[in-house]
Amino acid sequence: MKRWPIYDEEQIDEVVAVLRSSRVNAWTGEHVGRFEEAYAKYLGRRHAVALANGTVALDLAMRVLGIGAGDEVIVTPRSFVASAACVPFAGATPVFADVDPISGNLSAETIAPKITSRTKAVIVVHVAGWPCDMGPIMELAQRTGIKVVEDCAQAHGAEYYGRPVGSLGDIAAFSFCQDKIITTGGEGGLVAMDDDAMWAKAWSIKDHGKCYDTVKRPNPAPGFRWVHESVGTNWRMMSIQAVLGLRQLERLHEWRAQRTRNAEIWRRTLVDIPMLFTPQLDPAHTHGWYRFYTYIRPGTFPVGLGMARDALIAKISNAGVPCFSGSCSEIYLERAFTDAGFAPAERLPTARLLGETSLAFLTDPSWSEEETADAAAVARGIILGSARELQRRPSSRVRIRARQIAGREPKTDAATIILNAGKIGPQPQARGAPASTLAQANGHHRGSGGRLSRAEPAK
Repeated sequence: MKRWPIYDEEQIDEVVAVLRSSRVNAWTGEHVGRFEEAYAKYLGRRHAVALANGTVALDLAMRVLGIGAGDEVIVTPRSFVASAACVPFAGATPVFADVDPISGNLSAETIAPKITSRTKAVIVVHVAGWPCDMGPIMELAQRTGIKVVEDCAQAHGAEYYGRPVGSLGDIAAFSFCQDKIITTGGEGGLVAMDDDAMWAKAWSIKDHGKCYDTVKRPNPAPGFRWVHESVGTNWRMMSIQAVLGLRQLERLHEWRAQRTRNAEIWRRTLVDIPMLFTPQLDPAHTHGWYRFYTYIRPGTFPVGLGMARDALIAKISNAGVPCFSGSCSEIYLERAFTDAGFAPAERLPTARLLGETSLAFLTDPSWSEEETADAAAVARGIILGSARELQRRPSSRVRIRARQIAGREPKTDAATIILNAGKIGPQPQARGAPASTLAQANGHHRGSGGRLSRAEPAK
């Protein structure tokens, strides 16, 4: 199994050619401008600004929207820390909303209760390449007057009703870091938008406050040019990053097909295991497949959910198959947020549950179909072996029930949905759960744009 990313000789030769040209930054070379034009065209947006990395893309989005002290921005607990840290870095307050139990993303339903008179924006993350349900989110934003930032760091190539993610919100931020779907030599980022004024502000901030119109104005007279009309910094992308981005953007659809193939292998191999819950995206949308996720059903292990999941990760990894918990599911537990008083009063139940039960596997194009099938078979064997081992312990169910009574496991709507996912026929409704929970538990979930895999007897 080859490690992602892979830079072939063509990409390496193009990077070397840039270095030999001595035109290595955005001012002396042409590649950064070409990459911005190509990415904007791919998204169907008017503008794109290429940047040094994905974190400053989020920072720039905050500044373009004028977010600062006194403002609130709604964020997901389930992502890389930068998706929330950009808010206090801009001087504003992050407000964590819980996530949808199927997609793991923010939804209009989870965002709406968090909106106050101080809310200025929401940052929605398309986690692992699963598109957020952007239609209701944009309708909510328009109704309440808040801006929508799309964090597309894990979702290059994903589509919502045929439209690329990153083309739907007011501004979109992309990362091209080390292991991303598009990766520009270790670091890289980009913001995209349609609004001309937002683009001019973004272009200026990332280049020391230069004014684009002043810079581009003909200046036949010799002498110093006064072009800095505001205060900014240097967040520019380099030419060697851009030349890689150009070549990889050309291959995005090919790579997406390979990721989809590998994800389908994982799905076919694991979907019928009763102790797992594997969500599926509505076929009206296109998954980016940065990672493949499946989840342990609550109540299937005689130990705490997180402990059970971690034990499985260790077993699978020790067998030579990369296996992870995936993205951080409760960013607010980091001291950067708890010490500053940004954490919610109580842990968000769905984010907590997904974080304690998730198993994430690689879908990288560097893996062949055969390699992926072999890896999935190994993981399947270990998971089923663990299940059989538990079945031989007669006191397991007693301990599970005792732990639930003691309140050590979250009893949430999300737990009801995941526990009953794939079971045919009416299911008991969780105490206080909305009526829609019944439909969700029986294999349909409209709000997240997804559906639940129906379990069949494991072989």
